Amino acid sequence: MSGRGRGAYYKQKYGRGGARSEPKRTRTGIQGTASDLEAWLRSHDNRPYPAYHDIEGSWSFDAFVFTLDHAQADPYASPSKAHVRIPHATAQFPPALYKTRVRKTALADYVLRALHEMCVTKRYNQRMSSGGWSGGKGGQLEVDRPGQQVLERTAVVVDDDGIEVRFLVGLPARGRSIMGQFAASVLCENVPALVESVYYASHDPKLLEAHVHSVEDQDALRALLPKHGLVGFIPDGAVLARKSGASDGPMPSPPAIAFQSPESLQVALTLPNRGVIHGMGIRKQAVYVCLGGGFHGKSTFLAALARGTYNHIPGDGREFVSVVDSATSVRSEDGRPVSQVDISPFIANLPDGSDTSVFATSNASGSTSCAAGLMEALELGTDLAIFDEDSTASNFLVRDTTMQKLVPDEPITPLAVRARDLVASTGVTIVLVCGSSSAFLAEADVVVQMERYHMHDVTAKAKALVDAAPPARREPSVFPPGRAGRAVRPASLEPHGKVSTRGLFQVQYGDEVLDLHAVPQLVSTSQTRAIETALRQWAQGRHQRGAGGGAWVGVRALVDALEASINEEGLDVLQEHGRLDGFLARPRRVDLGAAVNRLRNAQFQRDRAA
Repeated sequence: MSGRGRGAYYKQKYGRGGARSEPKRTRTGIQGTASDLEAWLRSHDNRPYPAYHDIEGSWSFDAFVFTLDHAQADPYASPSKAHVRIPHATAQFPPALYKTRVRKTALADYVLRALHEMCVTKRYNQRMSSGGWSGGKGGQLEVDRPGQQVLERTAVVVDDDGIEVRFLVGLPARGRSIMGQFAASVLCENVPALVESVYYASHDPKLLEAHVHSVEDQDALRALLPKHGLVGFIPDGAVLARKSGASDGPMPSPPAIAFQSPESLQVALTLPNRGVIHGMGIRKQAVYVCLGGGFHGKSTFLAALARGTYNHIPGDGREFVSVVDSATSVRSEDGRPVSQVDISPFIANLPDGSDTSVFATSNASGSTSCAAGLMEALELGTDLAIFDEDSTASNFLVRDTTMQKLVPDEPITPLAVRARDLVASTGVTIVLVCGSSSAFLAEADVVVQMERYHMHDVTAKAKALVDAAPPARREPSVFPPGRAGRAVRPASLEPHGKVSTRGLFQVQYGDEVLDLHAVPQLVSTSQTRAIETALRQWAQGRHQRGAGGGAWVGVRALVDALEASINEEGLDVLQEHGRLDGFLARPRRVDLGAAVNRLRNAQFQRDRAA
């Protein structure tokens, strides 16, 4: 081969590659009919692979329009992006099932589950790979994978005009040549079969209606919490336990034991479809302590509570477990970066003289990461902070009297000392699982005990045991009025290199790895992809309307601006280069903020406007 190199050879033979070139706009208008598309594919059998770009655009099938948004440049590249558009007159869903935003989300979720099931059962999601460079490749159809939670996604979009389904398709190849016959089978036979599973006639009307009503009721329940002075609710009859550590599905009942609220803590709420529901209410601005022996269900209770920020599918067991959307799990995170965070209420008088009101480190300890995580969550507006002693630094939670005498010069003031001040000053509710220390009993408003998976109110018993103890030392509040904030420089969020989501809790973000393992309320990799996309777009100056503008933007204002855009325009505000993406799911605003706070290259300063 000449000195031009292999790349120049293939560029001349097959046309320019598209991996690093400027994105092309998908052709507008209808390219032709399904028959035209099939004829093109069959006639281009064994042609150079880049010729697939010629079918980008829309093709009219009998009952829907198929659009190839972006044809992959190479059989080894990421699969091509496509979508189908089905008018309501064809899909035939009753308008009542999509008359509100939450019903649209519920219907879209139900349709996605049917599509995913069909892709799996028909093996449409299996790519062909028949060995070697010259073997067949591709042919798969992939939709986003739903979980136990009902999320707002871009995989299926229901609007006032119809239903849009977005998916990936591996355009078939043999070597670097088009497999026209197989491509015709995939696009002109498998895609129409997949679309058939969308239609109303393909579903059980009762199950579909129950799904939509359940999601609507769960959404209504979460909206009712503040009106009743609550931040959380666990319904009687809920199955909180999961099938296994590798499955988020419910444990069968039996052996799982259904939740029953203590009578003293029971509340009743009225939902639009289900009617009255009873369960345990968690009051705002209070301290709740959950005790119990090992393996009695404490952490299971807490995990279910943390996931209560999401609606769940009917039959999950955790549907109607509900907490305010801002609820945040706080845990130790050794090694994380912290920048300009005021952790002085918990950590002060460091040996090196560092000012902990603007604390910064590239390698936080367990206790400093807990303090930073809590203060960052407060900055983002959390109303419920959730702690589990199993995942929280013990010296952040408690310090016994013997250690106080032995080591009097301790920079850390534990949460047990600050809990009442924290609640009174910020209005947050604390829920803590703790089975090894009584330090929080005197501070608690409510003490519950899990015993053989049954919950009991033991507040009076606990108070009687600690009444004889000397009262905790009270000091003036160390928490400033309101919630102090920081500003971030959006330009500092620019990734220095390639960006890719590596899984639920990890993003390769340029030259650094964004670690989200301590953001456990993420439930879908599509949420992580949305976070990654938001970070890049913030760096480009997008999604900052109403956030003040300028070189520095408040962290809370930044996430609020994106939240407002999504509320107004939907998740498609995160689309890249005008190409539809069917693999995004809506992250919570507090999780978006948590990602910003964990970027090592991000630059922060105290927000004068906060």
